[in-house]
Amino acid sequence: MSKSITKLIDEQVKRWELGKQGHIPVQKRVNVITISREAGSQGFDVAQQLCREIGFDLFHNEILEAMVETSKNSRKLLETLDERSMNVVEDVVSEFVNEHHLWPDEYSKLLLSVLNTISRHGKAVILGRGANCVLRKQNVLRVRMVAPMNIRRNFIQHSKDLNAEDAQRYMVSTDSNRTAFVKRYFNCDANDPANYDLILNTGTLSVERAVQVIKCAIS
Repeated sequence: MSKSITKLIDEQVKRWELGKQGHIPVQKRVNVITISREAGSQGFDVAQQLCREIGFDLFHNEILEAMVETSKNSRKLLETLDERSMNVVEDVVSEFVNEHHLWPDEYSKLLLSVLNTISRHGKAVILGRGANCVLRKQNVLRVRMVAPMNIRRNFIQHSKDLNAEDAQRYMVSTDSNRTAFVKRYFNCDANDPANYDLILNTGTLSVERAVQVIKCAIS
């Protein structure tokens, strides 16, 4: 785990601790946004700009994985919640496991706990890691970013300085790995439109326009 990621997690924990006042109230409006994306659809760019504009914290793959790693030997993330909220998170995780007939290993249980802890605190944009499947019964807007294959391939080719063949291979492999991850750990289909509230096509929408649409959806 890099020092910068460790620092980000420590700073996030401190913010949560400072904001803990007795209990976290039930949210009456959307204050968590999950973003699932096809490779090359600019989902990260949308998430990053959205956070800048609405003041939410961004939790992307590297941060989420580091949080899971931290949780293996420490309860400091879960303990940023009051006792009632901690119990709620544990109940929600248990219900999700039973409902989806899962046989969770240590990693999946920790990831479920991390995602639900983030959700309880709110003011978060969660990028990937099946968050749309895990948090679907909560006050969450579940967004899916897509784009035509040729547009996604071209974006990957230029952003990663690859030739067309390698960009195509990267795109197919990344999409396949993400789909397999969500299916394996959450028994959920990442490509099923029914698992999202809003699907945005960056083949026709700019990053800026996509951000505005999401902001309208949560207003």
